[in-house]
Amino acid sequence: MKITAKHYETYQPITIETGDGQIQSIASSTEEADLWISPTLLDIQINGFGGHSFNGEQVTSESVKEIVTHQWSLGIGAICPTVTTNSQERMLHSLRCIREACTDPLIANSILGIHIEGPYISPVDGPRGAHPLEHTRPPSWDEFCAWQDAAEGTICLLTLAPEVEGAIPFIEQLVDSGVIVALGHTNAEAEDIDAAVRAGARLSTHLGNGAHATIRRHPNYIWEQLARDELMASLIVDGHHLPPSVVKCMLRCKGLKNIILVSDAVSFAGMPPGRYETKERAVEVSADGRVSLADTPYLAGAGLDLASCVANAVQFTGISLADAICAACLHPATLLSRDDMLGSLEVGKRADFMLFDWNNERIEVKQMAVAGEIVYRTEKEAVL
Repeated sequence: MKITAKHYETYQPITIETGDGQIQSIASSTEEADLWISPTLLDIQINGFGGHSFNGEQVTSESVKEIVTHQWSLGIGAICPTVTTNSQERMLHSLRCIREACTDPLIANSILGIHIEGPYISPVDGPRGAHPLEHTRPPSWDEFCAWQDAAEGTICLLTLAPEVEGAIPFIEQLVDSGVIVALGHTNAEAEDIDAAVRAGARLSTHLGNGAHATIRRHPNYIWEQLARDELMASLIVDGHHLPPSVVKCMLRCKGLKNIILVSDAVSFAGMPPGRYETKERAVEVSADGRVSLADTPYLAGAGLDLASCVANAVQFTGISLADAICAACLHPATLLSRDDMLGSLEVGKRADFMLFDWNNERIEVKQMAVAGEIVYRTEKEAVL
C-alpha cells in the first residue's frame, strides 16, 4: 500500500509505503496532497461510546467490538478499555467480555491493554466522582489477581487513591508485576502522594477532576500532583471537565511531554442530544457534548471523542496540531512502553495512521488503517 499526504508535523507531502502490517518506507514527495496524515490516536481512558459501555450487566463481546469500531471512524486506532468501580462479579464480567472480543484479530490490534479505574479510591463525596460508594473498597491483591486472570494478563494500568488503607504496598506489588499505577479519585495529603510516587506511581488520572468542588487553595492534592515531575498527567479537554485556562496552566506546569489527552468518554458519548432514562438515573446530552445528570449542573461523564479533545487542546492552549496529536498518541504510547511500535510515523513501526482534513477547529477523518489494514474510509474519498 502506498499513500501520499501532508505530514502532520512538517506540513510537507510525503509518501508512505506499507507491507506486512508495518511502515516500510517514508519519502518526501513532489505530489500535491490535500489530506493530512498522522499516527492514529490512542485513548487510554474510555468507558464507552455510542450507547455501549465497558461496564455493567449489558456488556457483551459484541458491544465491546461496537465501541472499538466506532472509534476507528473518529481517528482512534487503539484504546485501553476502562473498567470502573463495581462489584467483583461485574468487573470480572467486563474483563471477560473484553478478552472475548479480542479473539477477533482486528479488535485485538486496537486494544492496548485494560485500564482499571477503582474500586480502590476515596469514598469521600467529590473525590469519588460518579463511582458508586457501595463498591469502593481497600486494595486486595487476591482480587487483582482474579481480575488479571480474567483479563489474561492484559491489565496494564490501574487508577487508585494512595491514601486508602494498604495502597502503598499494593502500588509496589503492581509496579513489580509490570502494571502502571495512576493516582486519581483521591483525597490524598502531600505525604500520601509522596509515598505513592516513591512506590512507583507514574500518572495522575484526569487531573483536576474526581475532586472536591471546593478545596483549600494550598496545599491540596492537585498542586501536589502538578509539582511532581515523576507523574505524567492525563487531561479531559472536552470544554466541560476543565476550563480552557486550567488546561493551559496545567500544560505549562507539567510540560507538554508529560501531558496525555484522554476522552474518558461514557456510553452517552456520540449520542444525539436529548434526555436518556436509565435504570439508575436520567441523563441529558447537550449539543456541545456535555453529559450531565438530568435537571442538575453535575456532569455524568464525558461526551466527546479523543479527536475532539485534540482539537480543543489546540484552541485552548495555542499549541500546534502536531503537539496536540503527540499528546494523544506518542505520549500514551511512551507511558505504556509501546512507543517502539506505535505513536509516530517511522519506518519499522506498525502501520497505524489516519488521513484527515483539518480546518483549524476540527479533525475530519477520511481514512484509517490499523496494522496496515484499512478499518475505515469515507464513501466520498478512497485514497488507500
